[in-house]
Amino acid sequence: MGLRRRLLLTFLALFAAVFAVTAIISTLLVGRAVERRLEEQTELLARLFSRNPGFAQGKLSFVEQAYGAQSASLEPPGRVPPGQGVFRAPVGSSLELVMVYAPEVITREKARAMGPFAAVALGGLAVVLLLGYLSAQAVARPIEELARQAGALPQDAVRPVGGGRELDQLVDALNRMLAEVRRTERLGVMGQMAVGVAHEIRNPLSSMKMTVQMLRERAADREPFERLLREIERLELTAAELAGGSQPLKKEPSRLEAVVDDVLELMRLRLDHLGVRVERRYAPVPAVAVDVLRFKRCVMNLVLNGAQAMPSGGPLAVEIAPRDGRVRLAVTDGGPGVPEALGDRIFEPFVTTKADGVGLGLALTKRIVEDHAGTIGYDRGVTGGTTFWIELPVHG
Repeated sequence: MGLRRRLLLTFLALFAAVFAVTAIISTLLVGRAVERRLEEQTELLARLFSRNPGFAQGKLSFVEQAYGAQSASLEPPGRVPPGQGVFRAPVGSSLELVMVYAPEVITREKARAMGPFAAVALGGLAVVLLLGYLSAQAVARPIEELARQAGALPQDAVRPVGGGRELDQLVDALNRMLAEVRRTERLGVMGQMAVGVAHEIRNPLSSMKMTVQMLRERAADREPFERLLREIERLELTAAELAGGSQPLKKEPSRLEAVVDDVLELMRLRLDHLGVRVERRYAPVPAVAVDVLRFKRCVMNLVLNGAQAMPSGGPLAVEIAPRDGRVRLAVTDGGPGVPEALGDRIFEPFVTTKADGVGLGLALTKRIVEDHAGTIGYDRGVTGGTTFWIELPVHG
């Protein structure tokens, strides 16, 4: 039930309670007042008859008609027993005037006396309805607007706390904002740690790079050293980004097959150790413009995630094909798949399905892909497994 309706019903319930109590008291008071008026009326007639004893006998039928009595008579005291609608008053010392009214006459008199109260009650009901509606509008409209805006915030696992739909939405929004603040705090702490780690590894990387360059100059086969240098440069780039010194993309026309093959060759020993068989499925595609060092990180993250999703090993399909005017890279594993509860949150920082995972690989991959004007997503297999895919615009 909406807040506006609850406020209006609260006003109506309060009015109904006051009306019920007032009606009971008023009915008792009005009934007593009608009986008291009939008693006074009988006493006045008795005093009149006491002053003119001979006048009374001829006027009793007129009194019955004039006052609506069922009967009017002069009786010795005590002859007519007391009862409902019986009113008496002494006339002299030996008689009393007895006025008997039918029950419907008394009921009609009471209803007539209750008329003004009913009119006031109806007027009060109209006023309460108007005030309740205006108050509900004034109070509920801003809360409903806040609740509507709160409902547009990203959903998260929060528990309703009661109090109505609008208040539940507001509380949910506050809980989500608090969770977002905590997540931001964690990101800040991780950022500080990342800067420290980057600072610590950059100097050793520089020494390693110089040593590999010296060994390359003396070696007969320079290819292994070239590969080591490329990986050291990739680590230097990663350290620079961790330290907050992200450099602009250095895009160059590249064959995506060559980039992927380079990554797979670099990871060959590790994949063999995990029992993963890579199945390449390359279709002819045009060149794409990528920052090779950064994009290799994307390919490595997808391949590594697919391999780790199959603890007992298995086939890992790596596919390159054209897709709607773009180039699509897809990595399909035979693992249990991404839980449905995660949805697109799988690409958020610190969200992971691995017991020992950090939850940064896919988040970094998504950022790099978007920097290349590409898109990233995943599809669940019908019988298990997951396909993570990246689509990039064609160069030129």
